[in-house]
Amino acid sequence: MKRLIQVFDKVNSVAGLVMGFVSLIMMCIVMYEVTSRYIFNAPTLWAMEFNQYLFCAMSLLGGGYCLLKDGHVRVDLLYPKLSPKTQGIVDFCTFPLALLFCGLLIWLGFQETWDTIVGNRLSDSVLALPLWPVWLTVPVAGILLGIQVISRLLGRIEDMKASGEGDAF
Repeated sequence: MKRLIQVFDKVNSVAGLVMGFVSLIMMCIVMYEVTSRYIFNAPTLWAMEFNQYLFCAMSLLGGGYCLLKDGHVRVDLLYPKLSPKTQGIVDFCTFPLALLFCGLLIWLGFQETWDTIVGNRLSDSVLALPLWPVWLTVPVAGILLGIQVISRLLGRIEDMKASGEGDAF
């Protein structure tokens, strides 16, 4: 089980690293656009749309990495005050909801991706880029977030076994 946790964590670590490079690419595109627009008075037609595609990928595909690093926003009013056993119960109640959400992202995202591929749908911009790469990030994000949720769940089970609380469930 520890090996599976390590593999899932590594997948999201790599995804986070790649999304970090995507943010650098976005920065370079913005700098190029600003320079060409305000210094050379020659704005581009492509910069905005490329950045929209990259931002979509970065924000969706970074979700699993964010969960890995415990970076999601939450309100910790009650949870930290609970006993470890009660925290475990709360976790086991919320993990299925998170997996359901990931399953919906995967299912509906693949449906929409398939529809954009079959329908050869293009963006409404001058570039008329295909929309399927953007839609493909939705199910992939669901997979990345889902494996990280599973990794957290397995890690929680390991922690409970190690502390002897696993028998309570």
